[in-house]
Amino acid sequence: MKYKRMYPDYEAKVNRLKALGGEQKAPYETAKSEYYLETFKKEIDEKDHKGAELFKEKLDQYIAQGMAKIP
Repeated sequence: MKYKRMYPDYEAKVNRLKALGGEQKAPYETAKSEYYLETFKKEIDEKDHKGAELFKEKLDQYIAQGMAKIP
């Protein structure tokens, strides 16, 4: 399943956001990214492709917004 292969990349992106100070500089976006990462994993585990795609899109959105707030 393609989403299962994508998960480590998204986990790394969320960890990078946190490492760059996302929890202080973009707390809302960082928290949402963590939530959607967890939910993305659940959808993958349940083999729900539509759900995984939806949460992947949300992850992209919040990771990008969080990174934009970090100078």
